[in-house]
Amino acid sequence: MRERYREHVRATVLETAHDLIAERGWDRVRMGEIAETVGISRALLYKEFGDKPGLGEAVVLREASRFIDGIEDVLAHHGADAAAGLAASVEYVLHEAEDSTLLRAVLIANRDAAPLANGILPLLTTSAHLLELASRSLAKWLTTRVPGLSGGEAADAADALVRLTVSHLALPTLSREDTARKITEVGLRYLGLTAPERSVTT
Repeated sequence: MRERYREHVRATVLETAHDLIAERGWDRVRMGEIAETVGISRALLYKEFGDKPGLGEAVVLREASRFIDGIEDVLAHHGADAAAGLAASVEYVLHEAEDSTLLRAVLIANRDAAPLANGILPLLTTSAHLLELASRSLAKWLTTRVPGLSGGEAADAADALVRLTVSHLALPTLSREDTARKITEVGLRYLGLTAPERSVTT
């Protein structure tokens, strides 16, 4: 019972913190406000997360885990259709980053600027790790879907596509749909695949 309560409190705190960060920025979020909103004491909040940076890290890791799980679900959904899976995964990343201010900040945090509303989260380490995980998931999937593709070639393709997508997130010049199409075309050409006959949505 106690462990279930702790898990419930932790999940509620993370959800509340996520919403407040997205709404007003990390700098304006206060631990006391989160504790009051959730209905717990400040002492319990600090006991669970240590301090504000500890809470911020937990929020980011939760968002990162959700993001990676989402990519893997999208890829798995398309089975052996590598072209459709690649198109859908690019669209998924752009869609999620557009919908989540926090996720977008994490993804581009290792670039020159990563503003999150009215503050900047110290996310450089998490960002690099998240991009590495995304590249690894895509590379692993490509090696089982594209005939004749070596592990090194899959890793290079995945890394290039992930970095290209993040570059577009940092400096968008086209609509999400056009960006997804262009990035997908680059990947398909490199891999020698034919574009899917119709657009894929997630």
